[in-house]
Amino acid sequence: MHDMATLASDASTLLIEAVEQTPRENWYMASNLDGWTVRDLIAHVTGSATKIVTLIEGGALWGRSEPADWMVDNPAEVLRDLRRRMVESLPDADVDAPRRTPQQDGDVPLRSALAYPISDLAIHAWDLHRSQGRLVDLPDRVLAFISGLVESVPEDILRRPGGFGPQQDVPDGASPTTKLMAFLGRAVG
Repeated sequence: MHDMATLASDASTLLIEAVEQTPRENWYMASNLDGWTVRDLIAHVTGSATKIVTLIEGGALWGRSEPADWMVDNPAEVLRDLRRRMVESLPDADVDAPRRTPQQDGDVPLRSALAYPISDLAIHAWDLHRSQGRLVDLPDRVLAFISGLVESVPEDILRRPGGFGPQQDVPDGASPTTKLMAFLGRAVG
């Protein structure tokens, strides 16, 4: 069993670092995700971080869903505040408490509801770095968590529209993070 508080903290720290290393002049450049700018990516993960806090605090998730809905003038500041709220509230949260999410029918335990948005933070932190020519490796526990989650999803669901693209080629000697990102459809070469 993964410690959700530690994973959320690690993933949000990765994201904050990626956003802080993204100068405003890069916001409108294309990201490594087709059709998304770096700004769109930052907005999307700001929404993911907000969803994590909303789930922990027992709120409803429906509403804003487009990247433009989540863009703010100082995303790093907003993300630091959301991380603080995660770190403060998640250790005492009942991870077995039922939560309803738009992606799942019926209620699921909080731990299950958090899995995808926490993974989203780390994957998109990597995307932000990659979009700007930087390569990073995910921390081992985050990598293990995301790998386990991805392995648990049937291929047809993983690759459905709006999900992950086809697996990409991996260069010889690639790191485990690079292999995972290639599996998730990211160009890594």
